Amino acid sequence: MSVWMSESEFRQGGAEAVGVTINVAFLQEIKQDFEFRQLLSKVYHQLNLPDGETLSPRRASELLGDLRDELETYFALEEFYGYFDRSAETNPSVSKKASNLRSEHEQLYLQFNDLVETSEQIVYHECSPDITVKQLAAKLDEFCMTLADHEQNEMELMMRMCNEDIGVGD
Repeated sequence: MSVWMSESEFRQGGAEAVGVTINVAFLQEIKQDFEFRQLLSKVYHQLNLPDGETLSPRRASELLGDLRDELETYFALEEFYGYFDRSAETNPSVSKKASNLRSEHEQLYLQFNDLVETSEQIVYHECSPDITVKQLAAKLDEFCMTLADHEQNEMELMMRMCNEDIGVGD
């Protein structure tokens, strides 16, 4: 019989301590998916038009909503195929790092979701008129920097796992 638990039940219930690790091959393949990267680049460039040019709030909101959907899929793939909850070999330092990186997905998604909600508030005039598409672009820039740090940390963990598995030459 299968037992389903929420992410918070997983973290609070001690299942996390079993040993989280990553599947380097699948995680690397997911990271090489250009669809997510291309959409991120497209949205970033459209929100960061040169001075004097502006994207309509409605179009900005649509683009950010599409990107949110792709981000959700990207993280779901990483968590489903790229991380393992039970490692055959326990490596506490890898488990802790992998667990922390996986938990960052939720934080990143929520950060991005706030950006989408702000864009929708602009469209429906539910916020201060001082909030503009240019400010959304600045928040997207902040998100991109945070995401880049997260991705770099995942790449470093993948490299570490590869080096431990195959070793490095002297």
